[in-house]
Amino acid sequence: MSHNNEPKRHDGRDGVDITAPRRITQLAFASRDLDASLRFYSRHLGIGPWFVLPIARFSETRFHGQPCAAQVRVAFANSGGMEFEMVHQLDDTPSIWSHFLGNGPERERFHHVCERTHDFTASEQRLLAEGYAPVMQGATVRGRFAYFTHADMAGTYLELLESTPSREAMYAHILRHGQGWDGREPIRPLPPL
Repeated sequence: MSHNNEPKRHDGRDGVDITAPRRITQLAFASRDLDASLRFYSRHLGIGPWFVLPIARFSETRFHGQPCAAQVRVAFANSGGMEFEMVHQLDDTPSIWSHFLGNGPERERFHHVCERTHDFTASEQRLLAEGYAPVMQGATVRGRFAYFTHADMAGTYLELLESTPSREAMYAHILRHGQGWDGREPIRPLPPL
């Protein structure tokens, strides 16, 4: 029996060999109509309240190596301990969101899972060593982010998110409001935290 905090690795003979422990904390969707998506997810799935950031501010953002100045509106919620994110791109700048939705008929599509990490650089190097390819990277006032794809991911992405005190405070706020949410005020502004 292991007495340290390291997760036990499976040998893969009758299951899967987990390459590295993950901290998957979020399921995210890209949407063409953020308000309609949020109303549906609140009313029909009970996810909420949603906290909306009218314009996400990015810096040093690159999409496939090229500078990217896409403007997006983002909403966050928590239900059952799982974070949800809904992203709506406001312009037609080439980005991970506009490229993903393309000209398809869907209002929203599942876009990515998110892994939060305290050691962004080491986690990024680990993903590259595991065969993930970077698609988009940048930063917000809350820390760095990067999106990766993998040959076996079937058209979705893995987002790596730097865990910072400011980002953790934001997610803690969203979690608190999601616990026992009674359906009132399903869409709210994200307060400065």
